[in-house]
Amino acid sequence: MMYNDPVALAREKSSQAAAFLLRHNLAPHPVNYTVSYEYSSGQNAGLCQAIEQRVSAKLHFDDFIMAEFYSHWIEKSPQQNEQLVQRVSGMVSRLSGCTNQAQEAASDYLELLDHHLPELSSQDPALKLNMLQLIEATEKIRLSHKQLYQQLDHASQQSQQLRTELKKMKQQRLLDPLTGLYNRLAMQEHLELWLSEQPERHIAAIAVDLDHFRQFNRDYGDTIGDVILSKVARKVRSYVQDSGLPVRAGGEEFLILLPDVDLRTASEIAEQVRKGVEKLRFVSSRNKKTLPKITISLGVSLFQAKENWQQFLARTNQIVQLAKHRGRNQVATEVMLQTI
Repeated sequence: MMYNDPVALAREKSSQAAAFLLRHNLAPHPVNYTVSYEYSSGQNAGLCQAIEQRVSAKLHFDDFIMAEFYSHWIEKSPQQNEQLVQRVSGMVSRLSGCTNQAQEAASDYLELLDHHLPELSSQDPALKLNMLQLIEATEKIRLSHKQLYQQLDHASQQSQQLRTELKKMKQQRLLDPLTGLYNRLAMQEHLELWLSEQPERHIAAIAVDLDHFRQFNRDYGDTIGDVILSKVARKVRSYVQDSGLPVRAGGEEFLILLPDVDLRTASEIAEQVRKGVEKLRFVSSRNKKTLPKITISLGVSLFQAKENWQQFLARTNQIVQLAKHRGRNQVATEVMLQTI
């Protein structure tokens, strides 16, 4: 991320970035400002498309979303490291192959000399001495090739170790560090994969939003709030089987994606999740006092082929808001939305 804008252009972009932050009620801290400035520059096509889709779908922006945009579209060191390791691995493999061929050729040559050495014993002593020197030199070459092969083998092992570490980094890049659930990048990748396999596939979504959680954070602090959030996330994840995808979609918002599940089944799962979270009890580790009960509002919908995933999220969010308007701590479905 390098900028060489002249002063006038930089001021214009800064003004646009500040206007974007103000329009979406975002604090002008470094991550938010960097994302908005990059968006104002218009050169990061992926970031611009992601933001414009979100604006078009009338989805809100917050620090959590902006941090994900920064991680995915601006901070690209994991991908660059992966590409570098792949190039180094390829070079090591090619060198190793060439070294193997050279070592085999040297071995074949030595065997040939060994085979014909008795025939040379009766020849001119000077020629015989030259041949012995040639054999000795070839032995040194073979030893050198062997040492080089060992070094390349060690380099190959290191390359494999780096590849394994990068794989772990890539997996971590798809997870939310606080809750351990998948993040929005993972959600997008899974949606694209599922729909590429079967464009008309049924994908149900259960949106989960903690009731009055911002007030909870104000009353008890973000640290306790994060603990509660992670425990609720663990409970939500416990209702998701291997085929499903539990996602942290926002600050206190979760999303469960269920491929090949109809609306009725998804609604039943949502009700189980609601009851499970309602039964949770929390105690402050500071003073051992019982904390207020946490409830959730849920919205259930089915993905439609005519919409993109941002529109899908926006519609699902509307259903969650319906559940909140109806009194919270309940499940609403897209059928209810259609009757309004």
